[in-house]
Amino acid sequence: MRIDALKYRTEDNQDIIIVVDLQVGYGYQNNNIWQIVDIGYKSSRQRKYTYLSTTIRDRYEYRQLDQKEREQYVKEKYIEFVGEDKLKEAVMEAWKSIKPDLENLVFVKA
Repeated sequence: MRIDALKYRTEDNQDIIIVVDLQVGYGYQNNNIWQIVDIGYKSSRQRKYTYLSTTIRDRYEYRQLDQKEREQYVKEKYIEFVGEDKLKEAVMEAWKSIKPDLENLVFVKA
């Protein structure tokens, strides 16, 4: 499940959106994994977001890495772009958005 978790504007009027993915494990892998999928950015005059993953994938230095090194490279670029505190805040906002609201429970008719 993909969630546009955190949207904010930087001091230089750049809109940032951090997209978080929740992978729910079933069966023998009964654990949930939160994953930072992408970071979108645009200036205040643009209409469409440019996503960091597309600009990273276009670089030759990324293409020559193996899978583990690519994951580390992407992580470093995400932290460099928005900071680790904003990434953690995005995961917490994603969790809050799917947290159940116990005050408004709805029961199915039998």
